[in-house]
Amino acid sequence: MSHITTTSTPAASGWLARLAAVARHALQLHLQTCAIIAEAHRRPQ
Repeated sequence: MSHITTTSTPAASGWLARLAAVARHALQLHLQTCAIIAEAHRRPQ
């Protein structure tokens, strides 16, 4: 198995880095949306 992981490490790390970046962006958007919803609930109607 080690020969597979050593030859595919650069591609795997690039893919994982892209996945991590997308996950961070999704989390940032989620937190912004939560802040907007919380602000909307705080305002009197």
